Formats: sequence, structure tokens, C-alpha cells
Amino acid sequence: MSRNIKILFFTLIFINQFLIPPIRAEEAGEALSLKEALSMAHDHNPQMIEARKTIQAAQGDLITTRALLNPELEAEIGGLKKNEESERKGHLETVSISQPFEPLGVRGLKTKIAKNEVRVTEETLKSVWSNIYSQVRSAYMKIILDKKELELAQDNLATIRQLFSNVQIRFQSGQGFKNDLQRAKIELLKAENDYLMAEKENKIDKGRLNLPLGRSLDVLFDIQEELKAEELKLDLQKLSEMASSKRPDLKIEKLMLDSRNKNLMKEELSRLPSFSLGFQKTNADDDKDYAALVSVSVPLWDLNQGEVKKAKAEKEIQQAKLQTAEREIAFDVYRAYWNAEVAQKQVEFLKESVEEANELIRLADLNYREGEIDFINYRDQVKTSIETKVRYYEGIYNLDQSLNELERAIYGSLREEEFLK
Repeated sequence: MSRNIKILFFTLIFINQFLIPPIRAEEAGEALSLKEALSMAHDHNPQMIEARKTIQAAQGDLITTRALLNPELEAEIGGLKKNEESERKGHLETVSISQPFEPLGVRGLKTKIAKNEVRVTEETLKSVWSNIYSQVRSAYMKIILDKKELELAQDNLATIRQLFSNVQIRFQSGQGFKNDLQRAKIELLKAENDYLMAEKENKIDKGRLNLPLGRSLDVLFDIQEELKAEELKLDLQKLSEMASSKRPDLKIEKLMLDSRNKNLMKEELSRLPSFSLGFQKTNADDDKDYAALVSVSVPLWDLNQGEVKKAKAEKEIQQAKLQTAEREIAFDVYRAYWNAEVAQKQVEFLKESVEEANELIRLADLNYREGEIDFINYRDQVKTSIETKVRYYEGIYNLDQSLNELERAIYGSLREEEFLK
């Protein structure tokens, strides 16, 4: 090796090591597993806290509904007019207390409706959790994908840096063209930018995961799991049956229909008389006595027709809403099932592509070193290999998202996780 080539060689090493920015290390933090993330979201997510408080409010309404109507106390004070001696007697002449009662059966129906409201809020909590579960899993898996893409961008940057050095050596020795050197510089700058963008996406997606966990966006953490292609045998009929029996939103619609039926019965019973029972004590000077009080209220003029008509309409509206919900849920399961089926097959094809890409990059590197292919050809093959690996990891991520959607559609875990059982 001539003296000039040696000087050039060591100069390029200096440029590569000190002038070209080094690959940045990913910031470290706590190790966070998917199970820990889901547990944290279950306990601290603001929507979950709100849904739990809603249950408590409904339970408070149930306590109120179970109680009897408040009793009524009435007192009569007489002798306020001055007598001949300009004096007022001002004594308690009568006192009475009465307990009103609703028509027979109304209070029991009100209590059942209030119980349904408690169950609705409990199912709403499950529905909220189903969405948060899917959101957390999606965000967690997106960070794993970011990590893989960051590793590929790092490998690509290291390859392009080495390629840039090789092109410079060949150009300075008179064996390469200037446009190859310019293209190599452009590719190096692009690889630096790709790595920077991958870092940015990783930081943003970590902040996005912190949000449903109920903690500060800038909390640092690292993930434990890796992307993996899951092979599951799916049965559309069984999945549809599972959704029909477990979907919280469908249970809510059924509970609402039951409440509408009971409300119609309540309004029809409200046509009956309501009454109150009481006791009265008379304490007048010339008349001291006790009496039992009975009063009856009859909806004589309208017979509660307006409320009955309204209750019937609300019942029919809810029946229509239930039928719509059943059809939409059936389609949710159908769509999610086929998305998951296709995603599993796509991952199989992409896996074969990665095996071909690994062989492609090995041969390209060998051929370029031996001078059998030019820079442009080599760069295109490197690019194809990197893109193939990215598509493979994206395919695994898309499969995970499809399974997430299917689990949300049936409200059940396909991967034997405890959180949706």
C-alpha cells in the first residue's frame, strides 16, 4: 500500500470515528412488562377511575330508590287571636303524621330498574376496560416495533457509513467515480435522518403509552417483550357465540330493554290509586281526641295515559337499538376474524421474504467487495433487504393489532391473558 493511500485510509478512519456523529444510545429506564402496563392502566387510568365512581353513584341511587317515601308531619296551632284580656293562648291544637305509599308494585319495579342501572354501570366499566386494554396493548407493541425499526436504522446507518468510507477510498485511488461519492454522501445523510426519525417515533410512542397508564408523559422506561408471530386457530362461529354472551355493550342494551319493560309496567300500575296512612292527635281545650288518617289519590283525569304512551315508545325504541347492536357486533366479529386470518398468512409470506433478504445482503456485500457490482446496485440491494425486514416486523405488529381488535370484538382473550377473562 502506497504512502498516500495509507494517509487517506487513516484520514477516513478519523472522519468516520470523530467527524461523523456517532449512533446514539437509547435512553434507559425502568423495565416495564406488558402485564405490568395493563395492571397499571387498570388501576390508575382516569377513565377507569371515572367508571368506578359511576358505579358508586348508581349504588347510591339504588339505596334511595329502596327507601320509603318521606313521612309528612302537620301541626296546627290555635288561639292566636287575643281574648278579652288581650292575651293569646297559642297552644298546639292538632298534630298529625302520615306515611304516603305509591301504588302497589311501583316501588318494587323502581328498585329493579335501579338494580339494572347498577349493572349497566358495571358493564360500562368492562366496556371502558376493553378499549383501554386494546389501547395499551397497541401502544406497547408499537414501541416494540419502534425498537426493531431503530435497530434496523442503526444497522443501516453503520452499513452506509462503511460504504461511504469504501467509496471514498476507491474514488481517491482513482477506481471510482465522483458521482458515486456524491450519491454515497446523500445516502449517508438519508440514513442519519432515518435513524433520527426512528428515535423520535420511539420517544413519542413511549409518551403515548404513559398516557393511558395515568402517569407523566416523560417517565422513562424500557420494554421487556419482543415481537412474535402468534399462530392461533380461529373459529368464526365460536367467536360469534362468545361475543353474544360476553360483549358488555350488548349486555347493556339488554339491560336497558329490561328496564324499559319494567318502566312500562310501572307506568301502567301508576294508574292505580296511591294512598297514605297516618295518625292525628287533637289537643283543643274542649276536644281532646285521637284519629287514624287515610287518604287516597286517583289519577282521575288522564289515567296516566301520557306516561304510558311514552313508556311504550321508549320500549320499542330500545328493541330497535338492541337489534341494531346485535347486527353491528356480529359484523365486528366477522370483520376482525378475517383481518386476523389474513394477517397470519401475510406474516408467513413475510417471514420467507426475510430469509431471502438475508441471503441477498450477504451476496451483495461479497459481490461489491470483489468489484462485481457497482455502488448503485449494492445500495439498492441493501435498501431492499432493510425494507423487507421492516415489512416483516410491521406484519407481526399488524397481526397483533388484528388479534387485539378480535379480542375487543368478543371481549375475551385469545392469548390466555387474565385481563379479559
